[in-house]
Amino acid sequence: MSAAEEVPVLIVGAGLAGLSAAVFLSAHGVACQVVERATGPSPLPRFRGLTVRSMELFRSVGLSGAIERAGTPGGDIGGIARVRNLSAPGAVWETAAWEDDAAGLSPADACACDQNVLEPILAEHAVRHGAVLRYGVEVTGLQDGEPAALVRLRERASGAESVVPARYVIAADGAGSTVRRLLGVARHGPGVLGHQVSVVFEAELAAELEGRRFGACYVEDVGGALLPRDGGLWQLSVSYDPDRGEGPQDFTEERCLRLIETALGRPEPTARVRGVGPWDVAAAVADRFRAGRVLLAGDAAHVMPPSGGFGGNTGIQDVHNLAWKLAAVLDGTAGTDLLDSYDQERRPVADLTLVQALARMPLSWLAADGAAPPPLPPQLPHNTVSLGYLYPPHPGGGGTENPREPSGRPGSRAAHLPVETAGGRTSTLDLFGPGWTLLTSAPGWSEAVAKAAADRPGLRLSEHRAGPGGDVQDLTGRWATAFGTGRDGATLVRPDGFVAWRAQALPADPAAELSAALAGALMIEGALRAWSGAGPASPPRTPPGTPA
Repeated sequence: MSAAEEVPVLIVGAGLAGLSAAVFLSAHGVACQVVERATGPSPLPRFRGLTVRSMELFRSVGLSGAIERAGTPGGDIGGIARVRNLSAPGAVWETAAWEDDAAGLSPADACACDQNVLEPILAEHAVRHGAVLRYGVEVTGLQDGEPAALVRLRERASGAESVVPARYVIAADGAGSTVRRLLGVARHGPGVLGHQVSVVFEAELAAELEGRRFGACYVEDVGGALLPRDGGLWQLSVSYDPDRGEGPQDFTEERCLRLIETALGRPEPTARVRGVGPWDVAAAVADRFRAGRVLLAGDAAHVMPPSGGFGGNTGIQDVHNLAWKLAAVLDGTAGTDLLDSYDQERRPVADLTLVQALARMPLSWLAADGAAPPPLPPQLPHNTVSLGYLYPPHPGGGGTENPREPSGRPGSRAAHLPVETAGGRTSTLDLFGPGWTLLTSAPGWSEAVAKAAADRPGLRLSEHRAGPGGDVQDLTGRWATAFGTGRDGATLVRPDGFVAWRAQALPADPAAELSAALAGALMIEGALRAWSGAGPASPPRTPPGTPA
């Protein structure tokens, strides 16, 4: 068994979350290696709908254009159709898009892009920016320790084994995560709710659709759903019941063709099956997202039913949250305790999102053996779930806010506002990352920014000021209210676009306040502490996320 050179970050799994992690780490200049048990990218479409938030994140690294060109823009995705079969009269066509209208909330738009189309885009970008990608390599053992975790790998084709020392490991190896099993991390939640088989096929449906589009069509005659896929393909997903002796092996090509014709409501001699894949409808969240040097992300950390389209997007947002933290720890600008905040922030979001996915499911899926379904909270608007989640700790923990009424409080996503800069019209979101950003309307903060940056070599900190003498023109007049800073306060925005701290007025010693806020937010002092910035007087120390 050979020993390999140490890698800063080893990513296990080259699916949606793993490749997104490589993309976001490369944006922070962090070298990483991705290993994947499969011999290549997913051959099946699988995940499809990218939310506005996920597209914001890919936009920040210059990938949104490539994804939009390969997929379907949000406005063209269409809504939900409900039919007996596609040829039967009385179809119910919903015109609303699958995600709430996000106009005015973001410079990005939702996009439909099949996973087998999206993965190569992410892989190419990550490799071009320095990531190493190895297919056909599986994890067979893992030992946490100092100064690195030791990960035992095996090349499936040759059987050759090696041990890779990794400063940190991102486990993005799917719902059946080998790494999570090796760590002994349990999960909570309802578990498996049902079993599905997806049949990907090509067929001519123009006559039935009559120019109408849909994101999903529920077909009563097969008890399943029909979805459009990229490249002129379609997917029909139907359930099976192992308790009745049914299994994926029963879905022969002949049976799949019969199901397709039943769903269409007519014979279709040109239909061709392109792929068949089983999957579980499941709902579970890992009890912890960090175990020493190993961090769980994506389906390895949480699995969700497809209702709402939250699952894959939650994984993308996991690794975006994690990437800047790993970068800060590895370059020494943050304390290692910062990685604890990954679990403290992302696990409550996963729990919240899972409940919202369940709340959107048909009640029959949630009721076992005819029993009453478990009580669930009301459905929140899609935009609130995907854009309005709040990071704890703060009173009440986690939670959400209406993204159309941004509070600007620590723990919230910094608001999108259209602004004018020397480069032209843009969004406030384009002012953030990959470093830290201070937003203000008052000139009194400039010296504080310069001193804070000088005191912490290697820390990227910039200031953007609206108003007279500033570099940003507020085009809506909402700057002070959207960030809650008043006339001369300031907001400190993290590299991931979330508010870390704010002052609602100019303190007596802005440099000391800002320096302390950065120390707390980066956990350089080894504790979850930051300034809440209530006004000119020095405020008490409170956890990040406490509303100012």
